[in-house]
Order: sequence, then structure tokens, then C-alpha cells
Amino acid sequence: MEKKLLFSIVCLFISILTSAQDIIKKTILIPEGTIIKVKSLAPITSKRSTEGDVVDFAIFQDVEIDGMLIIKEGALVSAFIQSAEKAKGLGKAGELRIQFNYTKTVNGIKVPLRSTKGTLEGDGKLGGAIALAVVLSPLFLLKKGKEAKVAEGKVMEAFVSQDVKFEL
Repeated sequence: MEKKLLFSIVCLFISILTSAQDIIKKTILIPEGTIIKVKSLAPITSKRSTEGDVVDFAIFQDVEIDGMLIIKEGALVSAFIQSAEKAKGLGKAGELRIQFNYTKTVNGIKVPLRSTKGTLEGDGKLGGAIALAVVLSPLFLLKKGKEAKVAEGKVMEAFVSQDVKFEL
């Protein structure tokens, strides 16, 4: 009889603890489209980059939802060069497309990201090159546009690409 009573008390205690843990656990939704500010950790240029290159970014400021810290400032962001085109003659500007993959929450959950803008471009010089070629010399047709650049420390925006559940 004592064993049955002890067993019942232990079972009751375990069920109370399990219920308490469920009450304490809180699930927060990180909604698709949430803006996350990221910063570059090194300079990136269309001249030196090639498709597939891994580039270094980090979270610029803490991400909080409902007063809870979800992603800490400085957390690494997985990103790569989706496409890069060097500046060319006739004043054609360089192009650079960066794709953000993901970052991680404070408890290690991956948060998939997407880029905000399509393509970064340098300044085109086509009109100026043609005008100078007509007035002065055809050699001005060789004038290159500017390379697309992302300076070290440049802050950009990324979006959460799908809803993510974050459990505390």
C-alpha cells in the first residue's frame, strides 16, 4: 500500500513539473518580412567578387519581439555573392547582387533571410563617354563606369524569408 501511495505521489509530482514547464515555455513567432539590419564586416566590390563568394555580414542591432531578445547584435549572417559584373567600357557600371541566407537566434535556431534590394550598381558613364567621344576623341568610348561597392560597416536591410517559431 505504501508503494502504491509513493508511486502515485511521484507520478503526480512529475505531471505537475511537466505542466509547469509547458506554462513556462513560451513560443514567439518571428514573422516573414521582419526587417533585420545587417552590416558588412569587410569591403565588397564588383571588381574583386565572383559568383558564389562567401561574404561576411553580422547583425547590426539586437532583434527583439515582445520584449524578448531573439537575435543578438554581432551574430553572424551567412551570405554570398549571387552575381557580380565588373565595370566595362562605354561607361557601363559594375553590378553586385548579394544574397543573405540565414542567421541564428540566441538559442541556435536558423532564421532564413532574403535580400532587400536586387542589384547594387556603380555609376554608369555611357552618356558622358559618347558625348566626349563625339566632341574630342573616340578613345573616350573606352571609359569605364564605376564598380559597385559595399563599404566595410555598411548597414543594409535583410528580411526574414519565412515564419520561424522561437521557443523560450
